[in-house]
Amino acid sequence: MIEKRKLKILVIFNSLIGVIGGGSRHIIEVVDYWIDSHRVDYLISEEGYRVAKEYIHKKESQNKKIIVYSTPFDRVEKFFLAYISRIIKSSMEAWKLRRKYDVVIAPNYLPQNMIPAIVMRGGAKRIVYFHNVPPSLRQEYLKKMNILWRKLSILNWEFCVLLSKFFDLIFVVNEATKNHFIRRGFPPKKVVVVGNGIPYNYIDNIDVDNKIYDGVFLARLVKRKGIYDLIKIWKIVVRKNTTAKLCIIGGGSEKEKLKMLIESEKLKENVILTGVVSDEEKYKIMKSSRVFVYPSYYESWGVVIAEAMACGLPVVAYHAPIYEEVFGEHIFTVEVGNYKKIAEKVLDILQNPQNYKEMVENAKNFVARYSWKEVAEHQLRNIVDIVENI
Repeated sequence: MIEKRKLKILVIFNSLIGVIGGGSRHIIEVVDYWIDSHRVDYLISEEGYRVAKEYIHKKESQNKKIIVYSTPFDRVEKFFLAYISRIIKSSMEAWKLRRKYDVVIAPNYLPQNMIPAIVMRGGAKRIVYFHNVPPSLRQEYLKKMNILWRKLSILNWEFCVLLSKFFDLIFVVNEATKNHFIRRGFPPKKVVVVGNGIPYNYIDNIDVDNKIYDGVFLARLVKRKGIYDLIKIWKIVVRKNTTAKLCIIGGGSEKEKLKMLIESEKLKENVILTGVVSDEEKYKIMKSSRVFVYPSYYESWGVVIAEAMACGLPVVAYHAPIYEEVFGEHIFTVEVGNYKKIAEKVLDILQNPQNYKEMVENAKNFVARYSWKEVAEHQLRNIVDIVENI
């Protein structure tokens, strides 16, 4: 780890509603490396802490502290009220803490994280993470949204890009997003591509005895992850293989609707919903499967794809430009929305697994490069540089 002086870092963690996403996992993973040499505190709502508690406490240290606050609307189903209340309360808390830290971090590009970080300042350097791609790379999904939500999504992006002018450092996970910021007039040195990681050695050491599932999917259960296309895909697979089983891992706002769709399509015997499971159980299920099916409409990186590759699974997904940057030719992609082609590829893999053994092994070796330790150290070097004015 980076040794100079012990930094005091505050992470303002206001974006958690119901489940923990990839961006939230990212900050938790890197913090667990930083705390070997630096102090990190989380400022988090009571409900957010309930969601993230298991992950935050995976590694304990005297250098880690959790500051929990509560609001009257923290658990309401209308996320807008929850976020507004969190912005107000966490901004008040951050104002009190403004002279205690060297660095304040917004771990996701969302107003509920960025505004309290701006309010805090007090000499601390500000850092924000953009775990997404610009709207120009999300067009297929934006077209599926109603006009109001589409405009709100674009407006939120533009507002957060504007807020980024108040930050000293912007961490992004891909070159496309960095280029977007540079085109918008941000200095190249202010925008740093940090990528993502996976616990490759941990995954590699998990053993399973049998293949139980033919297909597996892992993500938050929200529309943009293609969960309804997933059911269309599996319906086609079942027509050819009546006993084919798909395991869907994850929780989210669309879980009950998805469950009803599975029942209405008479796929209860073929599609299993596990909900949220532990990391160990997640990797066991993936290693007990034959193919990873991922019809997500857009991604900024694809951590779950990397995890699937580490589990030795062939991956079939909708095409995203970012995949070329991150995974090269190690996964199979089809044009966005063409669920029939995904189904055809899945069937081919299930019927001819021997044809894909070399490709799967190469993919597994390739993805071993994505280490959380290296990601954390790269970010910390950049943080130390801005604190020390290098």
